[in-house]
Amino acid sequence: MKHCYFTTALPRLTLAAITLTSALAAGQEKILYSFRNGNDGDQPKADVIADSAGNLYGTTFYGGSQFSVGTVFRLAPPTGPGGHWTETILHTFSDLQHGWDPWAGLVLDEAGNLYGTTWLGGTCADGALFELSPAGGTWNYTVLHNFACDGADGGEPRADLKIARSGKLYGTTSVGGNGGCAGGCGVVFEMFPDQGEWDENVLYNFPGTFEEGGGTNGGVVPDKHGNLYGTNSRGSDGNSAATIFELKHPSQAGGAWTYKEIYHFDNPNDGSIPSGNVVFDEHGNLYGATQYGGGTGCSGVGCGVVFRLERREPGRWTYQVLYRFMGDGDGELPDNLTVGEDGKLYGVASGGGTGPGCSAFGFGCPVTFRLNRPRQEDDAWTETVLHTYRGGKDGFGPVGLSFGKDGLLYGAGVFGGILGCDKLDKLGCGTVSSLVP
Repeated sequence: MKHCYFTTALPRLTLAAITLTSALAAGQEKILYSFRNGNDGDQPKADVIADSAGNLYGTTFYGGSQFSVGTVFRLAPPTGPGGHWTETILHTFSDLQHGWDPWAGLVLDEAGNLYGTTWLGGTCADGALFELSPAGGTWNYTVLHNFACDGADGGEPRADLKIARSGKLYGTTSVGGNGGCAGGCGVVFEMFPDQGEWDENVLYNFPGTFEEGGGTNGGVVPDKHGNLYGTNSRGSDGNSAATIFELKHPSQAGGAWTYKEIYHFDNPNDGSIPSGNVVFDEHGNLYGATQYGGGTGCSGVGCGVVFRLERREPGRWTYQVLYRFMGDGDGELPDNLTVGEDGKLYGVASGGGTGPGCSAFGFGCPVTFRLNRPRQEDDAWTETVLHTYRGGKDGFGPVGLSFGKDGLLYGAGVFGGILGCDKLDKLGCGTVSSLVP
């Protein structure tokens, strides 16, 4: 049964990994697994993560049980040259009380436990936060938190969690809280262990009104001081422009977190609607992407930009557009970014790719791209399109990238793979692939 909803720390590279990737052509893609819309899952909506052994972990939004409400999976690399990746289902979602439809990806702690969220389900059907712990060859699934029936602590989480050095989990919800949006504008929350149990603390309620919006569909990322940073793609009360924000950690235990806008998008030429994550480089600068703005292309609304917020001194940031997409093969609607150890930026764009078959898609074909740092300070950043996705066996709808221990990029595609596996959509049930950076 498929139901319809409204949608929208890197390991050190070893010498062997560097040798491997340099021997292959940049952008070379390999499909590792294609989902079949059975017990193995269907439509991964989030990126995958890798452990120190090279295994990949992720979620699918559909598939698994007869209710088709999602899975958590592991892909193990082949044991020898020419072998196949092997999928193991760690958990199948089927009981509404324990969560349905994981929209976000997973995070992994030092003990090997996995944490994630479901978009729906739980006690009040507004989503749940769960843990999967390895135990003698099996995995134990535990619901750590059910988002409240009154919506006070948020609901319907869609963004990946982040785990801090302290072991605390941080995340956002797309609805709930006490903001003035219909159903609430969402919250930023913290989860922490306390005497064997997990407790939630709402750090911030996004304000807003039904007319002006508010809240976020993106997550938050902590800096080394424990402050949190994220994007507010829907504006806020009194400021309809999207923002990049900081939540400053309280100086004393039990104190209130302080919300501060560090940039707001009031000039369309500098981008608009940052819907994905922000990421740090080793110098403490923030990078992100906007889906629109940056020029007059793409039907006049702009094709999106990649930006940097450079930390000048405490409390001061300088905003710079690093690249403006044109939608003529280089991409359009860019989203989640990953920073490589070489300082280059890697990301996905939902459209803007050109080539055979791309005209059949309204926004063109999705692409995976790399932004190359300038050799000299005054030079411009340049883009390299690593791969253009044309559907079919190739996969379609990339949702994010992460590095594995071998130095390759890994990601998932919502669609593509085995055509006809899904008799309703007929677009394929999704793929997991590797990509040479």
